[in-house]
Amino acid sequence: MGNQDIFLATRLGMAIRFKENDVRDMGRTARGVRGINLDEGDDVIGVDIPAEGAFLLTVSENGFGKCTPIDEYRVQTRGGKGTINLKTVAKVGNVSGVLQVAGEENVMLISNAGKVIRLKVQEIPVNHRVTQGVKLIELDPEEKLVGVARTTSEAEGKDDETNGNGDDETDLATEENETPQED
Repeated sequence: MGNQDIFLATRLGMAIRFKENDVRDMGRTARGVRGINLDEGDDVIGVDIPAEGAFLLTVSENGFGKCTPIDEYRVQTRGGKGTINLKTVAKVGNVSGVLQVAGEENVMLISNAGKVIRLKVQEIPVNHRVTQGVKLIELDPEEKLVGVARTTSEAEGKDDETNGNGDDETDLATEENETPQED
């Protein structure tokens, strides 16, 4: 067993950080141990191994988000209720994703309607653990944020409007109804 911490985050805005040594060795067919004691209707939506000096990016289904230093999440014993990670009031909605970030990378936010935006992590405000965050993406009334993912930086990846060769990406797309012609 190592000496790392384990971090779990839930949909209703709770989080817990505990020592890896708190989890005993078990066989392959064992059911495991409780990491966090969930309230009714809550689910674990993220797990990570916290790194020193990193931040936790938390985004909500209504497009709010924040970065919080990992150090603000104190180490507890596993199986507890955890601590508040995000205030999930009606305006903010439930947590839709968490991602550990260092601050230099880009992230993509994805809605259930197919809206995708890319943000620089350094542009997202650093807030304390028990806050609502700020609006990161404008969503339509029935639209929800469903995902967050790390991407390459603009210097490493291609430009938003082009495919890297200066050509517009839409020129390279094929129509759904087009069928290849046989010779």
